[in-house]
Amino acid sequence: MAVLEKGIWYPNKDVHELAEEDSFHLPEVAEADRCHLYMSYACPFAHRPYLVINLLGLDHVITTSSVAAKRYEDGWLFDSENPDEINDTHSLVELYQKANSNYTGRVTVPVLWDKKKNTIVSDDSSSMAMDLATNWLPLAKNPIELVPDNLKGEITSLNDWLHQHVNRKVYHVGFATNQSSYDAASEVLFEALEQLNTRLGNSRYLHGEKITLSDLFLLPTLVRFEAIYEVHFKANKKQLKSFEHLYKYMLDLVAIPKIRETIDLEYMKVHYYFSHKHINPYGIVPSGPEISW
Repeated sequence: MAVLEKGIWYPNKDVHELAEEDSFHLPEVAEADRCHLYMSYACPFAHRPYLVINLLGLDHVITTSSVAAKRYEDGWLFDSENPDEINDTHSLVELYQKANSNYTGRVTVPVLWDKKKNTIVSDDSSSMAMDLATNWLPLAKNPIELVPDNLKGEITSLNDWLHQHVNRKVYHVGFATNQSSYDAASEVLFEALEQLNTRLGNSRYLHGEKITLSDLFLLPTLVRFEAIYEVHFKANKKQLKSFEHLYKYMLDLVAIPKIRETIDLEYMKVHYYFSHKHINPYGIVPSGPEISW
């Protein structure tokens, strides 16, 4: 993890070493042409709000762009293929410094930029996705209720569980530095996948027959599993394909055009295999595996 402290970039400092961390505040009012989402096609957490924007048809009121696939010691960068057309910065570090020259905290995607106030208003993917799915719904061209009032508590609870047991846990597997840590994280992850597989044997989606925000929290991990996590992160206790109901569920979701449009597997592979030199020191991007979907 790399951070900014009082506006100075520390590429080898962890956020836990900071005495405090600055925070941002989402805009109280949803307003067309006010916000821009900076994300990465590789990051499963940035994928959450991007999925909400695309699926609900909010792309006419919120613009989006991605950082470059390859990440270096300078952090997330922009390049000719993925430029910063909003602020003309060269890196996410520079963007954070533009928002607050004295900023202390992590430098991460997603970032929601307020073009009116010329600053960052959120870099928390969970609260950002929830806000987009609820407060921005009146502006949506495809106003799917991803967070129905009667399910909001259950959705919030499951989203938290998914974050701890699946979304983050696969990183604990991949970044483990000893056998016992790897084994413990792998056990939690695959037990969670077993539970989800059983759950999806009884319903089409996580909360019944309609897509909810919880599905958009789980899907980003699933679509990265075969090409990246099973190989690069050694999350291979069982293949994803062996979870019959879970795999069918993923195929069902990626067949939806507005969801499929958000997935770029080649970009993802370049990012993970090139950027994680501590587990792939030569940065070799594998030619496979072939993905059937």
